[in-house]
Amino acid sequence: MRLLTAIALLLVPVSGAAQSCDPSTDVDIPVFEAAKTAFLKTDYRAFAGLVDDYIPNMDAQFEGLFGPLDVFEPRGFDRCRTVLQRREDPSFAQEIVLFFPRGGDTPLALHIAGAQVDGEFRVLEFTYNTSVSAVMDKLH
Repeated sequence: MRLLTAIALLLVPVSGAAQSCDPSTDVDIPVFEAAKTAFLKTDYRAFAGLVDDYIPNMDAQFEGLFGPLDVFEPRGFDRCRTVLQRREDPSFAQEIVLFFPRGGDTPLALHIAGAQVDGEFRVLEFTYNTSVSAVMDKLH
């Protein structure tokens, strides 16, 4: 019995780690979670792959869209926090997430918006800024 309890305790952090930017809720959207995880890992190609259907010429725009992130924090991020989840019926959603640079406390804010399109939830647009106010202006 103690062995089963010990194994269960070891598994708890693993399942918690699946949510990259707590707090997680019952209304988490898998594609948003994937986008936040990619952004946290600075895997901007994976992030772009989640939105490229709605951004014309993503390959041509990639450096312009994601190059500034290397300037802001070339060492990447070590944590993030979802601070807003807004859901609108029938199928629109948006979130604001704060990403904190390694060893720093000044966050970068990311706004992602998405909707159910052809039976699948998709990321439609995103914006990021070191000014949380500027990102909040993008709320719909």
